[in-house]
Order: sequence, then C-alpha cells, then structure tokens
Amino acid sequence: MDPLTTTIITGLATNYFSHFTAPVVQNFFETVFRRTPSLADDLKHAQSSYDFERIFREAVGVIDAGAADGTISIDTALLSALRGIRFDHQRGLVTILGSTLSASVLQTGGTAASTGQTVVSDSVLKSQGTAIHVGKGASIKITGGASVRQT
Repeated sequence: MDPLTTTIITGLATNYFSHFTAPVVQNFFETVFRRTPSLADDLKHAQSSYDFERIFREAVGVIDAGAADGTISIDTALLSALRGIRFDHQRGLVTILGSTLSASVLQTGGTAASTGQTVVSDSVLKSQGTAIHVGKGASIKITGGASVRQT
C-alpha cells in the first residue's frame, strides 16, 4: 500500500478501531485492499468526505486481524462487522476480555500452522445463528491450529 493511502486510511480508522494499534489497523486495510483492489483505487481518487466514508463503510464489512508474533488485546470493546470477524493468533496471543464481538461469521483461534493462543473471558461472541456467552470467571482457551467458527 502506498504511503498516502496508508496515512489516509489509518487516520480515518484510528477512532473506529480505538482499541487497536495503528499497525493492526494498517494490516486490516492491507488485507481488505488485497481482496478488493478497487477500494484502494477508489481511495486514491476520493475527493470528498462522502467518498472517504463510503470507502470506509465498504471496507469495514470484514474485520480480519492476525497477531503474527505479537499480541492483540480486545478489552471492554464492542466490535461489529457486516460480513465477518476473524482473529487469528498465528504465533502470538489474542485476548478478548469483557467484550462483545458480533458478525454474520465469526472465527477465533488459529490456522493449521499456528502455534499461538487465543483466550476469551467475560465476553459474548455472536454470529448470524450462534452465540457464545463466556461469563465472569469462565474462559475459553484455543491453542495451536484449533479454531472456533460461528455461522
């Protein structure tokens, strides 16, 4: 992603994703632009706040975050996406505490080569047809390549 696009998107999204670090937000939009290159082109030609808002709304239909070798902490947050949310712990750590995540499809955990872990405590994970309520004092721990997919 070119520096101008990165600066614009990071600035627009920082308040929306206030519980995430700027690199996580940047990674999210890089993933979106790989899947939908036309959004990156639209952003380069945007001329008004309406144009930027439309692009942002289209991009936020999916939240896709990977911890790589680091940590993603979601603490007392509300995350909602139109199409899906995926947190992949990869080789790092994802913690979800006191939060509500809601999307048509929700996936937490790792993929085949993952060695990290995801810990969910005192949170609600809701998909189109399911809900997992993890109460106070309870937790779900997902390690390695294991994952939970809710549809």
